[in-house]
Amino acid sequence: MDGDARRAFARGAARGCHIALNIHDADGWVLGHEAFDADDYEDDVVMPDVALDVERARVVRVSVTNVDSEDAKAAYVSVYDVACAGRRGRELERGRTRDDRGRESECTTFIVIVPAKTLVHLCRVKLPAGTRAEDLRVESDVRAWARHSNPRDTHAQSVAFPLIGEKFLCTQSEGGELTHFFSGNLHAVDFRCDEGTPVVAAGDGVVVGVRDEHTLTGIAVGNLFAWNSIILKLDARETTVGENERASARDTGAGCSTTNGEEEDFSKRATYDARGGDLYVEYVHIRAKSSKVRVGDRVRRGEVICYSGSVGFSPEPHLHFTAFRSADDTAETCRVLFEPENDPRATYVPVAGRYYNAERGRVE
Repeated sequence: MDGDARRAFARGAARGCHIALNIHDADGWVLGHEAFDADDYEDDVVMPDVALDVERARVVRVSVTNVDSEDAKAAYVSVYDVACAGRRGRELERGRTRDDRGRESECTTFIVIVPAKTLVHLCRVKLPAGTRAEDLRVESDVRAWARHSNPRDTHAQSVAFPLIGEKFLCTQSEGGELTHFFSGNLHAVDFRCDEGTPVVAAGDGVVVGVRDEHTLTGIAVGNLFAWNSIILKLDARETTVGENERASARDTGAGCSTTNGEEEDFSKRATYDARGGDLYVEYVHIRAKSSKVRVGDRVRRGEVICYSGSVGFSPEPHLHFTAFRSADDTAETCRVLFEPENDPRATYVPVAGRYYNAERGRVE
């Protein structure tokens, strides 16, 4: 990732990914942007989500578009196997990706919020000799930015830390710029961990979903739609979230830039919208064939249920942990607080760039 670390995402955790959730503040790599004016185009012209414009011999400009919506769009774009140059001709860092068949590629992935009626120019590519713009391999997912209806939504039931080990860096907290800025992921947290790290149940409950057949990994856009995970429905239990609202709010420190340059800073919210009800937790990117449980099994808090991996849209090995009030595929996330084993009343929300473990919570 380019530039200095932002509070919701740790520096160095997404090699080959270039992020512009605010196109006016994009770490200096975006080529530029312009308003879309329909009068500049013929009536029968259909503007694609990703446009490839040949500027001169063998040089192609890659742009992402939002021409037919009143709302902002979230765009993920991967350009494969060629060098991409950003502003001032600077070559952009590339990453790697691997599909389920084991085929590896280099790619550069762009993550951009595109305001309504706007074209954002991402990069320029110099085509290899003998190739045309049509030969350039580009993969994209561009859709309306699904914003969370209640970013303060907090479940009143806190949970145990999901990993066994000395300490784990939180690489992306809630509101994170890589993948945690839309409704289905807003309150998720990521922890860097070696593949094969034991993953444990965050509370007593029942297994309602298991998927561990995939092996693909890396930063390709297509990996956003294939992953491994386990979902638990936790039993209801008494908690102390309400008594710790202020302390937890001060420790959150997560922010996410929006299209108008303002920042959604969860740490500044005076209170959480805390309430009980059903609680589902999901563990994502787990290692293939590592699940030790099946759908319908009961699990106990702290029981090993699988092992961590790097499957799906995963720039590096890590565990993605998130909570929901429903098992519906379109459910929005809710914030969930973690309990240190040594002091269950000292609940907290993990912050990107800080270390945590099960016993103490935050580790200096």
